[in-house]
Parts: sequence; structure tokens; C-alpha cells
Amino acid sequence: MASVCSQAEFNVLYSWRQMTKLRNVNARYLVIAFLIFAAAERVYARRFSRQAARGQVKMTWTLAVLDVLHATIYVGTAVECLLARTATFGPLMALGLAVYAISLVLRHAAIRTLGRYWSLQLEIRDSHELVRTGPYRYVRHPAYLAIILEVIAIPLVGRAYYTLLVSLGAYIPVLLLRWAGEEREMVKKLGEQYASYQREVPAFFPRLWNVRRGSVSDRTA
Repeated sequence: MASVCSQAEFNVLYSWRQMTKLRNVNARYLVIAFLIFAAAERVYARRFSRQAARGQVKMTWTLAVLDVLHATIYVGTAVECLLARTATFGPLMALGLAVYAISLVLRHAAIRTLGRYWSLQLEIRDSHELVRTGPYRYVRHPAYLAIILEVIAIPLVGRAYYTLLVSLGAYIPVLLLRWAGEEREMVKKLGEQYASYQREVPAFFPRLWNVRRGSVSDRTA
């Protein structure tokens, strides 16, 4: 009887381990598929920047650094996921996917709003004007907000905690440095018009009352 019970317990344990391995494999496939999609979407979105009206480029080094860090986040997430002992689908992965989806919608809303003035570079054009439509009614930098959400979401999907430190400790600080430079350039170019925009509309996180009344505006293009 004891040997029968032991065999039954062994079979249950073996089945559980096999199911766990299968779930881990499936979760890893999901993470890799997600990373391929995210990288492909990034390449696709660059075409909007190539079609943009050209201007005077500022802080050119920031784009190169951010590109390297972005690639590091993709690779780091993949490596951590593949090396992890467990990679089951869980709440953290679901949260990462949800945050990434929000970032994607927000970034493309910003791209559509700026149209041919959308650029990956910080460019100042002779025809620069203030546009406060679409997401720019609520925040001055919806694209930067979307990118911050994206580089946090990607490591969350792969439960890549070391890579998340790259996002928080390197990518976001460089992005904020570029944001500060862009703010200075906008004030220099547009003067009191942009300074007024700064006072009325927050940089990244919308004020609840602004969202409710859907205030009308004009952001830099």
C-alpha cells in the first residue's frame, strides 16, 4: 500500500513539474513574441520621423544614447527571461502588457497630432508653432510620458528586474535631461506663448480638472 501511495504521489509530482515546465516555456515564448512586436513597432514608427519637416537639431547625442539604452532594455529583458528559473504568466506580466498598451496608444496619439512635425530628434523649425490639441491639451509632453511608461513596461513583462534598473537609473534620467533642454529651446523660440503654456498645462501628468473640461490649446510642433 505504501509503495502504491508513493508511486501515486510521484506521478502527481512529476505531472505538476511537467505542467510547470510547459507554462514556463509558453510564458517565455510570449515574452519573446512581445519583444519582437515592440522592436518591430519601434522600427515602423521611425518612418514618421523620417518624413518630418526638418529643422535645427539640438542635443543630437541624446538620441544616440537613448537608442543604445533602448536596445539594452530589449536585450536585457530577453536574457533575464530566458535565464530565469520560472517564467510563468502572472500579475506583473499582465500589468506590464497593460502599461505598454497605454504607452503605445498615447505615443501614436502624439504622433498623429504633430503629423509632419513629429521627429525623434529635438528639432527647432522656423515655422515652429504652438499646438494644444489632442493629448497636448492635457500634458505638454505626452510622447515622453509614453516612452517612460514603455521602458518601465518592457522589463515588467519579462520580470527583468535588473533591466528595470537600467530603465529607471539610466534611460529615464537621460530622457528627462533632454526634456529640460527641449523646454529651454521652446521658451527661447516661442517666448511668453510657451511660458504661458507651461503655467497652464503640466509636463507629464494631467490635472484632473483639465481632463474634465477638456481645455483647448496649442503645442509646439
